[in-house]
Amino acid sequence: MEQPPQLPDQHTPPRPQPEDPGYEVTDAAGRIQLPGFKSVDPGHESAEPLPAAGQTPNSTRQKRVKALILTGFGINCEEEFAAAYTLAGAEATIVHLNQVLHGEVSIHDFDILNFPGGFSFGDDLGSGVVLAGKLRYRRNAAGRTLLDDIKDFIANGKFVLGICNGFQVLVKLGLLPNLSGAVTPEVTLTHNASGRYEDRWVTLKVNPESNSPFLKGLDTLEVPVRHGEGRLIIKDAATLAAIEEQGLNCLSYADFDGSPTDVYPHNPNGAALNCAGLTDPTGQVFGLMPHPEAFLSLYNHPDWARRKRATPSISEEGDGLKLFRNIVEHVASLPHPPTPSPGGEGEPDGRAAAGEAQQEIGSRPRLTADKKLWYERLKTFSGQMRRESTPAEDALWQALRNRQLNDAKFRRQHVIGRFIVDFICTQHNLIVEVDGEVHDEAGQAKYDTGRTYELEGVGYHVLRFTNGQVLHHLPTVLQKISAALLLHSIKN
Repeated sequence: MEQPPQLPDQHTPPRPQPEDPGYEVTDAAGRIQLPGFKSVDPGHESAEPLPAAGQTPNSTRQKRVKALILTGFGINCEEEFAAAYTLAGAEATIVHLNQVLHGEVSIHDFDILNFPGGFSFGDDLGSGVVLAGKLRYRRNAAGRTLLDDIKDFIANGKFVLGICNGFQVLVKLGLLPNLSGAVTPEVTLTHNASGRYEDRWVTLKVNPESNSPFLKGLDTLEVPVRHGEGRLIIKDAATLAAIEEQGLNCLSYADFDGSPTDVYPHNPNGAALNCAGLTDPTGQVFGLMPHPEAFLSLYNHPDWARRKRATPSISEEGDGLKLFRNIVEHVASLPHPPTPSPGGEGEPDGRAAAGEAQQEIGSRPRLTADKKLWYERLKTFSGQMRRESTPAEDALWQALRNRQLNDAKFRRQHVIGRFIVDFICTQHNLIVEVDGEVHDEAGQAKYDTGRTYELEGVGYHVLRFTNGQVLHHLPTVLQKISAALLLHSIKN
């Protein structure tokens, strides 16, 4: 008699992998070691980021974007998240949520905070409910919650992304849509109108009114959904109207011709406003029910073979990767935050940053000094710097003052935000810095680079010269300044 094949018991849970024993491991000091840091599987075809259009594969970025990806408690899409950021050129780090809650990892060391999909706490009380409660109410030794840190993280201009269960967590926390700014729930995500778990591919239409950098330049996306609680419910008509007015309903389920629809199965859950994703008013917090991280390559799509045969030149990049590439490119383009000045040059102390303001002058933003701060503190400090100027600064000032160069009016020791710059021509947004001996000190170069990034990031152009260049090659220095004035001749 033929014996039936020995099939594995489908009810037996998989054995823990060697790098993750399935329970919390601590060292002698009680610090959590595992579950902990994980890396993207080195078996991927390539660790090289995919090039953007017009970019060579080996091109370097000015800034390495850092993405923090949370896992644990039933989250299970962290590796796809990490693969997406890696392919987009970012540095992806996966950590167990406990490492953040216990202070082992700080979210403030990263640019983008990510909440992946899965079934956090088994969705026992509803999708995302328990995890949201943990982030809102669990306090550390300093009495702060992770939600407190996330609010600071967003206030510092950084970004948060939640997909599927992660989107549910952001909604239950009140981070989306956060119309009031009070971080209290204004909408919810509940059971699909179909009454079943939906696992299918959908088309998404991007709201052209959205201000989120995640969606910049995108029109439609084809990605999969896999959820049982994805139907958006909005508490009242006023909230619905505010979401529409501000363009916070950034993604809609669309039919075969790309038009938003409430028809099943194009709209798989019956969401209000046909909404598949939301942003907050700043555009920094973004959540969606579909899974862009599941469509990073053409070969993730079930119809890839027919599409490849019909169009051999078709891009091998999946639609979902565009979203990750967008945010990585956006963060990489932002000015570097300056590191603390080793000698304190140009920064009386950290309190000056509190007086920083940003104004729109003409078509360009500018950092300007707070008037109260200027009269109370910075005016005296900049005056002191004028009186104690170096011979090189004096020599350059004699050549620039009274509109001697290209009829351009220069000021010296001028305050911009928390910086005091050596020379500035506001007509041309041009800053000239003369670097003395302090700039040879360890760490000063890193500070100078950060300072330059921030000033250029708000519309200024920065020229730097050494004392020696000014004292011994002044005609050459003036020629370079003159060329810069002509190059940046658009006046505000």
